[in-house]
Amino acid sequence: MKCIVNYGIDIINKMNTKEYILEKILNTEVQTNPWKHMIIDNFLPKDLFDGIKKETKKYQTIMGNHNIQRGYVTTINKSVDFYPDFNNTPCLYEYYQILTDKDIELAIKKQVNIKDYHSNNLSKDMWSSFDIQEAGFVYDVHSDIEEKIHTLVHYLADLEDDDTLGTTLYSPYIESSKLNTQNDYLKRAKYIPNSAILFSPCEKMNFITNHSMFHTSKKTRFRKTLQTFWLKKESDWTNLEWSAEDLTKV
Repeated sequence: MKCIVNYGIDIINKMNTKEYILEKILNTEVQTNPWKHMIIDNFLPKDLFDGIKKETKKYQTIMGNHNIQRGYVTTINKSVDFYPDFNNTPCLYEYYQILTDKDIELAIKKQVNIKDYHSNNLSKDMWSSFDIQEAGFVYDVHSDIEEKIHTLVHYLADLEDDDTLGTTLYSPYIESSKLNTQNDYLKRAKYIPNSAILFSPCEKMNFITNHSMFHTSKKTRFRKTLQTFWLKKESDWTNLEWSAEDLTKV
């Protein structure tokens, strides 16, 4: 399988891209402060990353034309056979062909699973979306439900964007509801182009993967990510009712 990047100029072989991502996952330092996670720089080869940004740019235009604080577009829901269209979005198509690969998931488990707590069983589904948030949006502290086996937030930032728009991390020793989103964070992943944060959600006290994001920047209008979840069971999330509006329906 090949992805035609930059609309016909460059061609990247899928296997080479898979090996690149595997190397990134397996050779990036695992961090344990304040809880187990990885922050991976240059997660994708540059041409593939640039291609994905081009393929999702139209949704930024939609956000700019509507009074919406948070918008999303489902990009994959594997169990209901919902995938990016290869002809229209070949880079997104390749991205998810690689992320759904068993070797990628096993590498993630090796790196960020908590020993004797997380299962090494493979996921039954994957759901992912392009997620875009306007200045002023706040997503309060949460751990992610353990129906999500792994969480990947991939930053589609531009070079000039405010790097404080990354994911904020909080104490694993306090229940999410008792934490103040803007005052209690201990660490923040930087919102920089092609960086990603990766972890295995945990709701167990002393290991709670408390995290959030809040967009208070006056420098950058939109925070753009691909958020991907490996799921324990098959789930149809193509028509979610949550804190974001489906940009294909506005």
